[in-house]
Amino acid sequence: MYLEYFGLTERPFSIAPDPHYLYMSERHKEAMAHLTYGLSQGGCFIVLTGEVGTGKTTLCRNLLGDLPDDVEVALILNANINEQELLQTVCDELKIAYQTSDSQKQLLDKLNSHLLAGFAENRQTVLIIDEAQLLGRDVLEQIRLLTNLETTKSKLLQIILIGQPELNDLLSRNDLRQLAQRVTARYHLGALQRSEIESYVNFRLSVAGCRKPLFTRQALSQLHRLTDGIPRRINVLADHALLAAYSKTDAVVDAKSVKTASKEVFIHSSKSAKVIPASVKWGFAILSLVLVNVALWWWFAAEPYQSKPAPIVNVSPSAVDQSESDLDSAIDKVENIAAINQFGQVVDKLAPGEAAPNGVTTIIRSDDIAPGSVVIADQPLDESELFTQQATSITTQPQALITTQPPKRVFSYDSGSELGQALDASADLTGRIAAFRALGAAWDVDLPSQLIQPACDVLKDSGVACLSITSWSQLQRYNRPAILVLDQNDSLHRVIVFKIERDSAQVLVGQNVVDVSINELRSRWTNNGITFWRPTIDGRGVLQQGDTSNNLPAIRVAINRALSERNMPGLDDLTSTDFDLSLAQAVFATQTAYSLLADSKVGSETYLLLNEILLPEQTPVLRQRVQ
Repeated sequence: MYLEYFGLTERPFSIAPDPHYLYMSERHKEAMAHLTYGLSQGGCFIVLTGEVGTGKTTLCRNLLGDLPDDVEVALILNANINEQELLQTVCDELKIAYQTSDSQKQLLDKLNSHLLAGFAENRQTVLIIDEAQLLGRDVLEQIRLLTNLETTKSKLLQIILIGQPELNDLLSRNDLRQLAQRVTARYHLGALQRSEIESYVNFRLSVAGCRKPLFTRQALSQLHRLTDGIPRRINVLADHALLAAYSKTDAVVDAKSVKTASKEVFIHSSKSAKVIPASVKWGFAILSLVLVNVALWWWFAAEPYQSKPAPIVNVSPSAVDQSESDLDSAIDKVENIAAINQFGQVVDKLAPGEAAPNGVTTIIRSDDIAPGSVVIADQPLDESELFTQQATSITTQPQALITTQPPKRVFSYDSGSELGQALDASADLTGRIAAFRALGAAWDVDLPSQLIQPACDVLKDSGVACLSITSWSQLQRYNRPAILVLDQNDSLHRVIVFKIERDSAQVLVGQNVVDVSINELRSRWTNNGITFWRPTIDGRGVLQQGDTSNNLPAIRVAINRALSERNMPGLDDLTSTDFDLSLAQAVFATQTAYSLLADSKVGSETYLLLNEILLPEQTPVLRQRVQ
C-alpha cells in the first residue's frame, strides 16, 4: 500500500518476531549477554522477563539463530499445558518416539536416554518455554525434576523460561523456592527510552530498504509518549502513522499523523481513554476558572503600571498533553519554516558551545526571539556540534515556535582552584582547533592550524577515527585520551584528559599540565567529549556468533592474550575463521573481565581493548589495563 511511496521493500513495522528487525538496545544487549552466559556456564535455569511487547520472543528467535549446529533445541510456545503434555511436547520437539499411553515415568526415562546419548556425542540440549507465566505449579515442579537429569559433572538439559513479570512473582512462592534457587541467570527486559526511539525507528526503516528518516522529531516524541516505549505498540502505531501520511501524500510522518493513527489503533483515545464523570469535568472547569482569575489578579495587581514584555510560558509535559491540538498546530507551523529542518529546534541565546538539552517545552512567539538565534539539531553530538556554534537568522513572519529550554544546568565547583585558574589563564588556547591539534599529536597526526573541513574528516586520511563520549563510564571503557568540554564561570573550555588514576586525573589545559581530582573534573564536565582511535585490520565492523571473517584468527590471538593477563583459560583453536560458540564465550569472558559492555560480540569497545593488546606502543591510553 505505502511501500512504493516511501521506497520500502517490505513493511518495516510488522509485529512478527523477525530477528532481522531486532534492534539491540542496551537492555537487549544485556539480556542477550545473560542468555549467552547462562548457556555457556552449563547451569540449570535462565529466566527472562519483560512487559508484553518488549521483544522477548524476538530476542529468543535471535538466540536460536546464533546457536551452533551441535545444540539441540526444544521450543514450547504454548505454556498452558499439564505435566503429561509438557513431557510429550518436549519429546515431540526432540523427535523422541513414544506411545500416547506412556506414563510420565516412561516419558522421562526415554528423555533421559536421549539426553545421555546426546551428551556422549557432545551435543547440548536446550529447552525454551515462552509465556512461562502461564505454567501451573505442578508443571513447574515437573520442570524442576527435569534438572535432575545429569551426569556427575554436568546437567543434561538447559532450561530457559521466558515470560511476563508475573513469572517472577510465581517463582517467588515459598513452595517453589527449590526451583528459584536453581536460576543461574535472570534479566528483566524494559521498554525503550525516549533517546532510543529515533534509532529504533530508523533501524527498522533501513532494514526495510529506506535510506532516509521518515518521522519528524515531534512525531517520534508523540510515538514514545503514546506507546510508553513498548516496541510492539511502537510498531503498530508507526505502521498506521505511515499509512496516514501516505493518505495525505506527505513526504514525512509528522506529529499530527501519529496522533490521527493513535485514534485508530488505541481504544477510545490516544492511549486508553478513561471515562471522566461529568461532575469531575465541571469541577476541573470551575477550578481552572478560579486559577485563571487568581493569575489575572496577580498579573495586574502586583505591578499595574509597569510595561511587561510578552511572557515566555513554561508548559509541563502534563499540560502539553491537555492541549495537544493547539500544540500540534504550533508544531505544524514550525515544520513549515524553511530555516528549520525537520529535526531542528529553535534555541534562544545559547552560550558558545552550549547544546540544547531535553527538558521543559516552551512556547515562544517568533517576535520574542532575538536576531541571531541558532538552529540546533537534537541529535547525538558530533564534532561540529560539540565545538562550534553556527548562527542562523530567523527571517519568517511572527508565528508560534516550539523550543526545548529546561532550567540551565548548575555546575558546582571551586572556580578558583588550580584548574579554574589554568582555564582562565589559557582561555585563548582552549578552542576547538587547538584541542584537536593537541589530541592529534598524541596519535602522531599533525593537523593544520586552519581547519576548513571537520577535523574528524581530516583525521580519516591518517587512519584515525573519532568517537563521541557522553558519560564518565564510557570514557573509562574506551580508555583513550579525550577532549572534554569543561565549564568555568559559564564559559566553555576544551581540555585534553590524558591520564586517569584512582582519584585524580591529568589534563592538558592549553600548554600546561594540571593535576585535578576526579570529582572536580566530573563536576565541571558538560558530558560532551570526543576521543580518537586507530582501527586496525581486525577492527572493521561488528562480528558475532555465526559470522565468518579472515580477521578472526588475529582476534582469537588478542582475546587469548587478554584472558592470559587475567589468568583465565583461553581458546584452543587460534586459526579458525568462524565465530563459533567457544569464541563467543571467550569474548563474553574478556568483556566481563575488563569491565566492558558484555554482549559476546566484537564491537567498538572490544576493538579498542584489542588494539591496546596488539599495538601497545602505538596506542595512547588513559590507564594501563593491560600489562
